[in-house]
Amino acid sequence: MSNRPSNFIYRKWDGTQDLPDVSGEEIFEEVRDALLYHGDVSAALKKLLSDGFRDKAGRDIKGIKDLVEQLAQRRKEILSKKDPSGIMAEISDALRDIIDLESRAIEEELESTSGDSSEECEESRQIRDELSSKQLELAMLSPDPVSQIQSLRNYQFVSSEAEDAFNQLVSDLSQQVLNSFFNSMKQGLSASSKEDLERSRQMLADLNSLLSDYREGLNTDDKFRQFMEKWGDNFPPGINSVEDLIAFMTAQMQATAAMFNSLSPEQKQELLQLSSELFDDMDLSWQMTQLSDNLTPFMGQNAPGYGFHGDEQFGLGQAPEIFSELGEISNLESYLRQLSSPTDLADVDLDQIERSLGPDARASLEKLSKLAESLVNEGYVTNEDNQLSLTPKGLRKIGESALQELFSRGEDSRLGDHAMTKSGIGLDLEYETKPYEYGDSFNLNINKTIRNALLRTGSEIPVRIAPEDFEIERTEKLSKAATVLLLDLSLSMPLRDNFLSAKKVAMALQTLINTKYPKDFLAIIGFSEVARQIEPSQLPEVSWDYVYGTNMEHALLMAREILRFKDGARQILLITDGEPTAHILPDGDVFFSYPPSPETIEATLKEVMRCTREKITINTFVLDATSELRRFMDKFTSINRGRVFYTDPDNLGSFVLVDYLANRSKVI
Repeated sequence: MSNRPSNFIYRKWDGTQDLPDVSGEEIFEEVRDALLYHGDVSAALKKLLSDGFRDKAGRDIKGIKDLVEQLAQRRKEILSKKDPSGIMAEISDALRDIIDLESRAIEEELESTSGDSSEECEESRQIRDELSSKQLELAMLSPDPVSQIQSLRNYQFVSSEAEDAFNQLVSDLSQQVLNSFFNSMKQGLSASSKEDLERSRQMLADLNSLLSDYREGLNTDDKFRQFMEKWGDNFPPGINSVEDLIAFMTAQMQATAAMFNSLSPEQKQELLQLSSELFDDMDLSWQMTQLSDNLTPFMGQNAPGYGFHGDEQFGLGQAPEIFSELGEISNLESYLRQLSSPTDLADVDLDQIERSLGPDARASLEKLSKLAESLVNEGYVTNEDNQLSLTPKGLRKIGESALQELFSRGEDSRLGDHAMTKSGIGLDLEYETKPYEYGDSFNLNINKTIRNALLRTGSEIPVRIAPEDFEIERTEKLSKAATVLLLDLSLSMPLRDNFLSAKKVAMALQTLINTKYPKDFLAIIGFSEVARQIEPSQLPEVSWDYVYGTNMEHALLMAREILRFKDGARQILLITDGEPTAHILPDGDVFFSYPPSPETIEATLKEVMRCTREKITINTFVLDATSELRRFMDKFTSINRGRVFYTDPDNLGSFVLVDYLANRSKVI
């Protein structure tokens, strides 16, 4: 035995290892019930897209519904924690600290110049007067922070520390106000110096010129290319056209508008005045106004105002990030709610999803985006002109899955047994023998025939065989059945949650006959206000009818005409959850009445009599039976001598398949 070390390394699963993508077969199993219920591949995928699922590896693939709820929860978390009143309060606190620092410096200077008034020189008195005047000037400052900034810009500070702090505050505020408009720019506009402000003004001027030309319908391809060559380093990747640039800028503007709309009227006015005060000297304010005018036509709906109710105050520096996240949450939520197909996920910003909800949400959307592609690759679905349709392979898979599900439910009742109580001329050996009789097929069993001869004559050689020694193989009696399944498609079936189970039974029965009893005949008739025959290939797409009316009479009539010239055991399997409420009038019109009219009851029972005269057995499977329906079924079965099964959606399949197998085994 080789002692060569293994090439495999095993370690505990920690969530970081990549697992294979969900297979098309796995997705098809998940979507099967929805496909049967809605009768449409796109609708079934949309439901899976909404609900998500758990794959065979145990991974939860979050659906759109869960992701939207997570986004709403994240927004709620932010609003319940944060308080935007800190935007102006933070500025007021910083200005108060600066004023206090200056005031202390003035007091210290006054104390250092104090002395005997008789000895006080003229220069000292003049200094003291200037200091007192500054004290008065500080005391007379408006409580409004914008007015304080205006006054302090022209104020000669005593304290160099206070002056430096004020200049730094103005620089920081200028940068923060710019950031509130351009939060997501790659490098951001700078306002730390006059040169920086001039550069920002130039970029805004070029941007406004580009947007103005675009609004006027001019060709802006060259101008856009020149703009990005000059200023592209300021913007994030992915901006490849004027439209991309507008989308980016309007998102920034929406976040800024949301910030303003979330403030009180007084706070909003103060912030607008602050912006004007900080940028008026460099004409930046005018450029910002122009930018707003250029972007307004592309804004769409008005930006929301958020109802913050937390106690964690945030300042102007944190505001852009907070409102940008809230804007992303709103945009993602709106986009996800409008999704109608997995292919639409190709346009979602996965980076945004990850920022808002984390890597698991991103992974879920990546998996969901491949749903349709996986089904097409596995051959279950075709995609022609963006129209998803089941392939023959998909049709077979649905039937096989439905049949397997129903057989697994019926294991305790030995669903699937197909025992015959009599033997006859057929094709399949029963591995039993019988003495030969005149007219039997001469399928001689050599071993038992020779044994019979030896028992009769002894062990003499050669063995002499007589006709009475002949023993032949028994074969299963060949039986076949002609069945019509009547499927109630009236509106009450989905309203009572009976439709999906009934449709699964139809698919399972069709698959059972096609695969195990191909010589049997099966027709399917759907009925509501009127009846119609359903081709097997159409069955997965069949949905309920948006009408009231249960026309058993018409369904029975069609079934009787179909079975009239069929051989074998002829039977009708009727699945319904209501009394007959409609029938066909002599002139061909449909009569409907609820509660059921005596005329409809009589017409239905007459059709039952006709089926009975033609030796057609009707077995009925009733869901959600009312007392009125039970009384009607008593009359029904007393005429036909068929059976009625009162069951529920979970057991319907077992009842129908067992009954079919039992009935087709009757001797013909």
